[in-house]
Amino acid sequence: MPKMLHVSGYGVKLGVDNGSLSIISGDKKTIIPLSDVDVVVVASSGVSITSRALRVMLRSGIELVVLDHRGDPIGIMYSSHYTRTPETRRMQYLAYNNGQGVTIAVEIASSKMHNQACHLKRYHYKNRGMVKDAIAHIQELVSRLRDGVEISNIDEARRVILKYEAEAARVYWSTLGRILPENLEFEGRSWDSGDPVNSSLNYGYAILYSLAWRALVLAGLDPYAGFLHVDRSGKPVLAFDYVEMFRVKVVDSPLIDLFMRGWKPRVEDGRLDYKSREKIVEAISRALKGRIQGEDMSVEEAIRRYAWRLARSIRRGTSFNAFRGC
Repeated sequence: MPKMLHVSGYGVKLGVDNGSLSIISGDKKTIIPLSDVDVVVVASSGVSITSRALRVMLRSGIELVVLDHRGDPIGIMYSSHYTRTPETRRMQYLAYNNGQGVTIAVEIASSKMHNQACHLKRYHYKNRGMVKDAIAHIQELVSRLRDGVEISNIDEARRVILKYEAEAARVYWSTLGRILPENLEFEGRSWDSGDPVNSSLNYGYAILYSLAWRALVLAGLDPYAGFLHVDRSGKPVLAFDYVEMFRVKVVDSPLIDLFMRGWKPRVEDGRLDYKSREKIVEAISRALKGRIQGEDMSVEEAIRRYAWRLARSIRRGTSFNAFRGC
């Protein structure tokens, strides 16, 4: 996993001290060597950053990710030395209308649904009949999706794809909701809910978004020009597309495991406390270091490599095989 420095808290200042980054919080000053940081994540509105720190980070190739109050990334700053690949981006824009964008959207959505079904298999012991039915339902939806989208117009195809994806998500999260401990008060997946489970998932997905955004840019792709999600001004919709393949492996699986073992994060004033955020980062870091079955790479490496594979398939006009974690 890229070495991430999480900075949060009111009155906290990020600056530079003798060529290293420094974090000042009250009377406490922490020095962080540049070699120990790949990405700085600012997770609260009370943080100030000096212009000198920004210059040092850019020259050192350290990226800055800014999260909003829900933990969603609202901006990423990275060095201008990243090269834009004209051929890749030209073909990416053409793929939106030449039919390839539809096949990419179908492949990404079906891989997400496949991974959801695989994840549910881990919980057969909780309610075998219910979980088995949920897995079969999602697998049927995957088959119908892969066989049933023959529309070349991406706007029309997207509506069909998202219909299948939404149904699979409903089955997946409702099943998990029935087997999670009752004290978590999880009533279903919602970005706006402040319950411990949704708050934790939102924070974990924010970390994943930043990794996906970085991988896409390094592969020469435009993170704002996607296929599965509808274009929205200022939103990195290709990053939203891309993370769908990795949600289960990187975030859902490690966090659901924690919840099943009795961990309950603390939410204060609608936000996770520091120790809970730290626990989530640790769990995701372990997941990213895990190896991919059948492939000689870690999950972290897969996030980078699949971005290059996507870019290559777009340039060549060939099929893209999305990430499947099991």
